[in-house]
Amino acid sequence: MPELPEVEVFRQIFNSSALNQKVAKVDVLDDGILENISSRAFEIRMKNATFQATHRHGKYLFVELDTEETLMIHFGMTGYLEYYKDGEEEPEYSRIVFNLNNGYNLYYVCPRKLGRVSLVEDEADFIEENKLGPDTYSDEFKWEDFREIMKGKRGSIKTTLMNQQLLAGIGNVYSDEILFHSNIYPFTEVNELNEEELRTIFEKMKMVFEQAIKAEVKEEKFPKNFLLLKRSEGEECPICGGMIKREKYSGRSSYYCEAHQKKK
Repeated sequence: MPELPEVEVFRQIFNSSALNQKVAKVDVLDDGILENISSRAFEIRMKNATFQATHRHGKYLFVELDTEETLMIHFGMTGYLEYYKDGEEEPEYSRIVFNLNNGYNLYYVCPRKLGRVSLVEDEADFIEENKLGPDTYSDEFKWEDFREIMKGKRGSIKTTLMNQQLLAGIGNVYSDEILFHSNIYPFTEVNELNEEELRTIFEKMKMVFEQAIKAEVKEEKFPKNFLLLKRSEGEECPICGGMIKREKYSGRSSYYCEAHQKKK
């Protein structure tokens, strides 16, 4: 599932391809992807709009238009962007095609159709209305902010990290990765963690995101000590040589090292 690093890479791809381009027309191939807008209205309002700037907040990509509206893109479980010259074969599972004036097409591809796309008047209002927490990779998000969010929280640290109303951008895979590098058992209660452990989680969160984005979220480019490369029960831990364990919690599979992520 695209989490914060993937969406940041999508944003960079968008910037290097479609930014500052004008939309000649839009073809909505599946209106089930659209949220709070009809296919017809979306196609009309996007026509002749120019992509002016991009922002990411957690798992959401926002694209400012010169029409004073903002394109909102959420990628769901399997969504991504493709950029092809007009006339090249259309990617399978394309749901929206942005035909650009430069002769290229930007495709929103979403195999499982769990993503959503819309036009919003204001990015900040959208974030507030959807009760999204702070972006966890933002320069403005500091240790003090993280500590305040964790204060008095109950439940496991993994579940808390994944709560988008508290912290925007972390999902199942990267919560495991962050805790793997923090030497913290994923289902440790937040109130059992001391300040030093919480500080480590905050610092490893920033490190994991930085490394994943630097690797362009391509497995072959990740550091060799990342859990993501050994995310299977019975694999050898790339940090300490222990065994990777799989544990289901709230319907999700979590992976951790039983040797260096010990239960309290």
